[in-house]
Amino acid sequence: MDLMVFWNFIAEFDKAYDIHRKRIMQRYDLSAIEVDVLLFIANNPTLNTASDIVRYRKIAKSHVSLAVKSLLQKGYVDKYCDESNRKLIRLSILPAAEEIISYGREEQRKFGAILDQGISEDKKEQFKQHMSELSQKLRDAYN
Repeated sequence: MDLMVFWNFIAEFDKAYDIHRKRIMQRYDLSAIEVDVLLFIANNPTLNTASDIVRYRKIAKSHVSLAVKSLLQKGYVDKYCDESNRKLIRLSILPAAEEIISYGREEQRKFGAILDQGISEDKKEQFKQHMSELSQKLRDAYN
């Protein structure tokens, strides 16, 4: 496997996604991490702890903490204790963030449409299958 192809894709992906994220940041005066946290929670309602965000988005714990504190102060998220584990703090999106979420999802949709442009459903399915196989190989080798 040519890893440079992979790393180049990641760099181009990040650069292009950043353009869409900056539109959200500018419109709503948010930091990149605040946007990432809001959209992550909105798009993954069962993964709603700071630890989930750190794990899946690969954002430093201290940065997530600062973003969550800011989002709490701005009234965009709320925190509550998990019913089965009172030590676990969960986050929820508040109504004040709905416009941001809607606009953010539209920017994500536009980004996805660019990636999908000109690629057949069959090729998309092959890509998903290949990525799943590679993920399984990594889990088998390293977990």
